[in-house]
Amino acid sequence: MKSNEEFVFAGAPYSNSAPLVDKLTEVDSRVRVFNDHPSSLVRDLLSGRADVALIPVVHLFAHPELVMLEGLGVAADGPVQSVLLKCNKKMGRIKTVARDPASATSNALAELLLTRYFKQKIEMLDFNAEETPDAAVVIGDRALCAEPAPAGDIDLAEAWQKWTNLPFVFAVWAVRKDFAFIDEVTAIAHKAYAAGFLATEEIAERFAEKLGGSQDFWADYLDNSIHYRLSAKDLEGLQRFRKLMAKG
Repeated sequence: MKSNEEFVFAGAPYSNSAPLVDKLTEVDSRVRVFNDHPSSLVRDLLSGRADVALIPVVHLFAHPELVMLEGLGVAADGPVQSVLLKCNKKMGRIKTVARDPASATSNALAELLLTRYFKQKIEMLDFNAEETPDAAVVIGDRALCAEPAPAGDIDLAEAWQKWTNLPFVFAVWAVRKDFAFIDEVTAIAHKAYAAGFLATEEIAERFAEKLGGSQDFWADYLDNSIHYRLSAKDLEGLQRFRKLMAKG
């Protein structure tokens, strides 16, 4: 047991993380939580700043010294609403695509779908506010609250599901393989999600007040667009993405 010490969890400040993160400190008094930019969470984990972090899955793939906690993640089986390719030009005319700096997974998914599913020749660019790309990856609450793009939006989770007939897993709780308390933090993470699931209405009300939209909108997103308990089919989708990424 790691009595009298902290377990430090690192999450992201988006609505889709809230059911996993919100109740962590309530279910175990040893837990401390901080939020960080999703692209920084793997660094927090590798450096030891965090014991457990909710990392984009491409970072899990890139670091064999990390392992995911069993059974939980951020996933979608169909339209997710919060991971979009916002198109300034119609498909077939898209040549340049701006990455969202927040998520390497969503950027990789967009590039994979555009080149392999939509059969486009594109160049992925770092975001530059002074330039207008043909399309841009936009994720999280910013995507949920944004107006449609001039040439429409493509829901990347929906496109993945149509292509593979599998769900897509965006992020997972992960720890370093040498972390001595994997079973203990796994149990904490599951208890926290069980409590977070029961608090969906509370979370929805908070984001409605913070970002606008109705409580019903946010509750529908959390209940129906995202799921958090990973099934065998989710893991199959995760492995399919890993294999496609490895092929380049």
